[in-house]
Order: sequence, then C-alpha cells, then structure tokens
Amino acid sequence: MDKDQLYEKVNNYTKYKLVEMLIEKHKDKSLNNLNAIENLADDVLDILTICGLKFYGEMSNVFKEKD
Repeated sequence: MDKDQLYEKVNNYTKYKLVEMLIEKHKDKSLNNLNAIENLADDVLDILTICGLKFYGEMSNVFKEKD
C-alpha cells in the first residue's frame, strides 16, 4: 500500500468513526453551552486517539526511513 492509499484509508476510517460517534452520542443534543461543546471536543479527541493507535503500526512501516 502506498502513502496516498494509506492516507485515504486513515481519512475514511477516521471520518466514519467520528460520524458514528456523533450519531450515537450527540444527535439529539444541542451545543448551546460550554459543557456540551467540551464534551463533544473530548469525544472527538477520544476518536482521534483510537484511530491514531489503530494505524500507528501500519503507518510506521510505510514511513520507516531506509538506512
């Protein structure tokens, strides 16, 4: 898999997980106060962490510098 394909795969997976979380946790909530916005931000960071960990190993192999 080349870099562009990997970027696309990571992007699609991350977008899917963010949309899934927003639908499950925030579809009936309004963002009209600071607490709701902070909760959403925390949820987004959690998803980004999960996605980053999922692809960390795969990406490190693709971007490993050749000696």
